Amino acid sequence: MKTLKITILLAILTLGINVKADGLYDIFFTDGGANVGFGQINVQGGYAISGFFNVTAGAAIGSYSLYTAGGTGTYQNPLDSPALAFHYDNAVYLGSNPQFPVNNPFVDFSGLLFTGISNNEINLFAPADNGTYSFNAFINNLYLDPVGIVGTSSITPAPEPSSMAMVGLMLIPAAALLRRKMKSQQCFCVR
Repeated sequence: MKTLKITILLAILTLGINVKADGLYDIFFTDGGANVGFGQINVQGGYAISGFFNVTAGAAIGSYSLYTAGGTGTYQNPLDSPALAFHYDNAVYLGSNPQFPVNNPFVDFSGLLFTGISNNEINLFAPADNGTYSFNAFINNLYLDPVGIVGTSSITPAPEPSSMAMVGLMLIPAAALLRRKMKSQQCFCVR
């Protein structure tokens, strides 16, 4: 029984670990329903180096790829998007955000830039140190909103297949012990 408890505890701890480090991160944005998007970015050394963002509701519906051809910048020295619609730096702050140290949003005022067909662009950024995020789009040479649409956003580590396999393997002995215990209880009751 002790082995079963330890195995289950290890499985729960493995699933619950939320380490802020390089790797894949799922991102999500909503302003309450009119504009909704989700995607995934690969963060290395404090910058998103690849990724996608799919807008599923709103005027900017479509699939966009993280724009990396222009390089990376900083919040003090951002880069211009290809259509010159946005400043961006693709910096991701998994710990402390030097521009906004109170609420520590995962992006700064320049944020992440995603591009789609026909030079359409999406910018996901933090407008201030108040815990909100903004989403803006430059679609067919027009801005979705002059200052961006304020909403909520999140970034969470994407579960890796190897971690999920490890959890599954850890649960096999627990299931075997549980089955053995239940079988022995049935035999005991019948006698």
